[in-house]
Amino acid sequence: MRILYSLPISAARALWTRLATDRRGVAAVEFALVLPLMLLLLVGMTELYSAMTLDRKLSQTSSTIADLVAQETAVTRAELLSIMDVAEAILDPYPEDGIRFVVAGVRMEDENKPEVAWSEGLNAASWATGAPPPIELPAELTKTKGSFLVVTHGTYTYQPVFTNLFKDIFGTSEIELEDAYYLRPRLSAEVGCCN
Repeated sequence: MRILYSLPISAARALWTRLATDRRGVAAVEFALVLPLMLLLLVGMTELYSAMTLDRKLSQTSSTIADLVAQETAVTRAELLSIMDVAEAILDPYPEDGIRFVVAGVRMEDENKPEVAWSEGLNAASWATGAPPPIELPAELTKTKGSFLVVTHGTYTYQPVFTNLFKDIFGTSEIELEDAYYLRPRLSAEVGCCN
């Protein structure tokens, strides 16, 4: 500031004008301000895409397992487990560690009174035989007494790559995906099983 005091007023005014109109480095400053936001958007979009793709694969797995079981008149426990192995192939390249599946035969003992006839789980506990299913079934599928459904219920615990970032933003480092699928048997009134 001492330099300005020693300069004549016109020279000081010229110096301030030149500094005020100098635009060198503005692009670098703007880039530095926008870069963190752009990186956050990129990471968020990537994680959202992965979660949506995984959710679609979970739905595809649920429908495939229900469809394969509904095409049978009876299945054994070993057949159910081998049918559920399709999950690994469908979920590829995502790890199958976080997947839990239950496939069950559900009979309507009375109108709006579903009861588990049999069930088998993959990385999950089977549903209690004779009890209502632990998930809610659509009302239009439970109205007919004596009808039968093949039900698959799958969940997947997805851990984003940037888990610490999501833990700070959402309070959790995991995203729980869930899907259920219901089909009527194709070849018989019921699909029998080992239970």
